[in-house]
Amino acid sequence: MPLVVANIPALRAPVLHALRGAALGLVAGLPLGASEPAAPSGQPLEFVEVIAEELPEGPLLRYRYVAPEAGTLTFEAREADFAHLCQAHALPHARAAGQEPARIVVSLAEAPVAFAVYDPDVAQFFEAYRIEDGRCIWEPF
Repeated sequence: MPLVVANIPALRAPVLHALRGAALGLVAGLPLGASEPAAPSGQPLEFVEVIAEELPEGPLLRYRYVAPEAGTLTFEAREADFAHLCQAHALPHARAAGQEPARIVVSLAEAPVAFAVYDPDVAQFFEAYRIEDGRCIWEPF
């Protein structure tokens, strides 16, 4: 089971939901809602949670955001938001916790949805990045 660190708006503090072996120290002590990230598109964003998973090539961190306008944006605008969120929010966030992820997945959902749950009424978008030389490099699924 992956490590899930959730941002509870009322508390603005991380809450540990589940543990997975050595992943415990991955992002557990990080203050998650210190400030909401900005998107180049200008769409409102809410940083929801980080889910950490250990893979053979290194840590995979899933950064999940609620982006109510994600489904109405052009592909180009959404792609710019993904790249920006990886490079300017997720990667610095992970490094602040002392982690060097091998991969980061950024997800945008129009409304809150539980991890790995399909909701036909909520548009969800995902992009994966490998981390190389301190940069987020887009990887096609």
